[in-house]
Amino acid sequence: MMKVIAGGIVVYGIGSLLGPEGFIGISMLALVACITSSNSSLYIALCSNYGDSSDAGAISVFCIKDGPFVTMVVLGVSGLANIPFAALLSMIIPLLIGMVWGNVDEKFKQLCAASQPLVIIIMSFAIGANSSMNTVFTAGLSGIVLGLISACTGVIFYFVYNLFLKKKTALGAALGTTAASSALTPAMVAQADPTLQVYVQSATAQLATASIITMLIAPLVVAYFDKKLKQKYGTELPDAETATSHQ
Repeated sequence: MMKVIAGGIVVYGIGSLLGPEGFIGISMLALVACITSSNSSLYIALCSNYGDSSDAGAISVFCIKDGPFVTMVVLGVSGLANIPFAALLSMIIPLLIGMVWGNVDEKFKQLCAASQPLVIIIMSFAIGANSSMNTVFTAGLSGIVLGLISACTGVIFYFVYNLFLKKKTALGAALGTTAASSALTPAMVAQADPTLQVYVQSATAQLATASIITMLIAPLVVAYFDKKLKQKYGTELPDAETATSHQ
C-alpha cells in the first residue's frame, strides 16, 4: 500500500508539473510502473535471512500491487491517462478469480506459480520484437537512473516501517525494488490508452534495467540497515515498546 501511495504522490507532484513525458527521458508511465511494483521473489529470499514467517506471509498482499492494474488506476485518477472502466475490470476480474481459486485449490496455485516465468518470457518476446535497438540502448541508460530512484524509495520505506510498525526490521528497504514483470506493464496499459503507446518501447527497456539494478542494490541496503539495527538493539530485534527504552 505504501508503494501505491508513493506512486500517487509522484504522479500528482511530478506529473502535474511535467506531464506524461516526465523527465530526462523517463515517462510517467515508466516511473509509476517502477515505484508501485516490487520484486516479490527477492523479498521472500530476504525474509529468510532478515525476517520471519509473518514477514513472508505478507507476500499474498504484497503481490496485489504488481502488474498493470495499479498503474492504470494511478495514471487514470491523476488524469495523465484515459483508462476505460472496462479495461480496469478486465485486469481486476482475473486477479480476483486467481486469488480465490489459488486459495481453495493448491494444485492450481502451484500450476500458476510454475507457468509464470514462461508467460513472462513469451510476452517479452512479443514486446522485444516490436522494439527498436536504438531505443532499448538509450532507454537502458535512463533505466539505471530509474533503478536508483526505486532503490532510494527503499530507504524511505525502511524508516517508515520502523516508525509505525511494532517490530524493528530492515525489510522495509526491500520495497525499494522493481518487479521484473513490470517491463510488461507499459504495453498492457497502452492497450487501454493508445495515447501512451509512444512511451512503451522506452518504458519497457527502462523498467527491465531498473529491475536488474534494484535486484543488485536491495540486498546490500537491507544488510546494511539490519547491521545498524542489531548494533543498536542487539541480535534480537525488539518490538516498538522495547525499542522505546533504547532511545
